[in-house]
Amino acid sequence: MSDRDTLTMSRGFSRTDARRSFIMLGILAIAGICYWFILPTVQSLVIPAVPGGRNGPWLVRPILAFHFGAVAVMATVTVPFLTRPLRKLWSQEDASLGTRYDPFHDQTAGRFLFVIKGSLLLVVYALGLIFYMFSWSTIGPDGIEERLPWKTRKHPFRDIVWLEMIPKGERSESIRQNGPWYSVQFRGGRYMTLSGDNEGCGPDELRAITAYIAERSQLKWERRRDARAR
Repeated sequence: MSDRDTLTMSRGFSRTDARRSFIMLGILAIAGICYWFILPTVQSLVIPAVPGGRNGPWLVRPILAFHFGAVAVMATVTVPFLTRPLRKLWSQEDASLGTRYDPFHDQTAGRFLFVIKGSLLLVVYALGLIFYMFSWSTIGPDGIEERLPWKTRKHPFRDIVWLEMIPKGERSESIRQNGPWYSVQFRGGRYMTLSGDNEGCGPDELRAITAYIAERSQLKWERRRDARAR
């Protein structure tokens, strides 16, 4: 009979459980920090090497949010393996006490919904990890090439319909300090966006990229309100 089977009572959240929670959060944070630096290194083995800088060609990586999602899923999957000895020790402690903290005690529906929501969230983050590792765009003399996990799209500069620029602070009322953003729309309705949120894309490189796109497409960057009025 396992330690879990010997438990007969469910207890409320106690200092012991708070201490364990802090330990788990600490381990999760450490794992997240490690993956924050490990994942870009692994990503660099997948994405092509391009000169970048002021002269290009350039490689545009996914936005920072996908980096966070990739770290989240890797840390979430890794922590249960790292904490297995601790969880075994805590189960033995609970068995000796005869109680165990169970937030879903007598709440079968709540437990089921929690598992479903957690699984869906994990799937979303897993997709973010795949997108982070296997998605990028290259900008060079032949045009813009979008590399996605499932497909590669090539856009010559002649397929660019218009160039839209959203100045700093005008994207929404809630993020006044971010920007600027640049949107490149192609024939057929597809578009791509560029901003400082793209990982590894600094202000100087962003200016070089946008100037190059405008020169090769023979179009000008238009402010959002001007472009929407067309």
